[in-house]
Amino acid sequence: MINEKGTNELSGSEAKWFEQKLDHLTPLDTRTFQQLYYVNDTYYQKGGPILLFLGGEGPLSSLWVKEGLVLNLARQFNGMVVALEHRYYGQSQPFSAFTVSNLKYLSSLQALHDIPSFRRWIIEEYDLQDDNNAWISFGCSYSGSLSLWLRNKFPNLIDGAYSGSSPVQAELNYAQYDETCEEALGYSCKRYIEMAFDQIKELLNDKSGNGLNELESLFYTCQKLDSPTMVKLFKYNVISLIQFSVQYNNAKVSFPRNELCLQMARADDKLQQYAKMTRDLMGGECFDLSLDSLKVIAVHPENNGRTWWWQKATEFAYYKNSPSNSNIFFPEINGDFHNWVANQVFDTNIAPNVNYTNMIYGAKNPDVSNVIITNGVYDPWSKLSILKDLSPTVTSVLYSSSGHCAPVYPVSEEPATKTPQDVLDAIQKIQDFVQKIIETKA
Repeated sequence: MINEKGTNELSGSEAKWFEQKLDHLTPLDTRTFQQLYYVNDTYYQKGGPILLFLGGEGPLSSLWVKEGLVLNLARQFNGMVVALEHRYYGQSQPFSAFTVSNLKYLSSLQALHDIPSFRRWIIEEYDLQDDNNAWISFGCSYSGSLSLWLRNKFPNLIDGAYSGSSPVQAELNYAQYDETCEEALGYSCKRYIEMAFDQIKELLNDKSGNGLNELESLFYTCQKLDSPTMVKLFKYNVISLIQFSVQYNNAKVSFPRNELCLQMARADDKLQQYAKMTRDLMGGECFDLSLDSLKVIAVHPENNGRTWWWQKATEFAYYKNSPSNSNIFFPEINGDFHNWVANQVFDTNIAPNVNYTNMIYGAKNPDVSNVIITNGVYDPWSKLSILKDLSPTVTSVLYSSSGHCAPVYPVSEEPATKTPQDVLDAIQKIQDFVQKIIETKA
């Protein structure tokens, strides 16, 4: 909704709005939209750092300025936390429909160019002109990539960047995602899951059709498996429990990797247990296998599946194609399948330009300085990130106990959700990095 301003409150924090330019790459295009942001200046003292949290591929929560890594850094260094929602996600909507023609302004490059004008706005709005603040960007997952790229593109505006679990390399055939999942499971757990998938494949191959009916009942699918297309979509979706458990291997989420493996080990009927856990992961809802939600063009805050698919289908791919020689994943889930999904969703032939993306950002060897990168060793996205130091000022920190984005969440001392020591060590290194950036700026 161009030039249409709104207000909202999330979790007690005031939603603020900035008038953002729609197309930064076309000087004569003067259209704007309202972009959501949050500010927490509770701990700010003159000259303290501005800690800029970048929103990613979903609605921006006010929690990012109220708890976790960035707020703790603000408390420690007398900083101000600012969080900006990514264009086309949540409430930061330029248009009222996600049509293909409207989505042309959704790209990482446009999102990065949102920052300089927003930065100027914050400086004016909070009278920071004479404060000589260090600006440090933060992000995790896709927004972690944005954080690194922001430092790369605007080193005069961003003094340092934290890049967590960031897939900085665009990849057309990312079979390593599922390969890492299998590696993370370990031999015994992998075998338990293979036993479940042996049963799944046997039921899929049942010529009588009874096997498909049984799978519909076991997994409580929203659709009947009554066509080759729906069967293929079932194969695509049925592995989601494994992917979720390994990626978000964290005691604070449902079914972390160890819990998945423990329950599978205890179960007499491996398929029954795997199906039950999949149903539980769905939260009691039926298991939607269709592409219908991705085809919805109406804009609402939670409709981020279509927009993220647009970015994948145009810029990054990140296609989780099945690895060869796997007894779990299905070989039909390949590049042709993902291209078919993109063409179905957008009703047009579309292909991700990963070579261009890697060229403009540098993939795993970017021309950048003053960046710290963290990754979980068994996070399936880590193989697209930077896993070694590139220079004295571009450092990589690894942890093995937890999964995606672990350092950004609130530290817990509770026994059931206690933050592991190697994640605490990573947080300490991030604190040391921030301190060094602040001292250098001063």
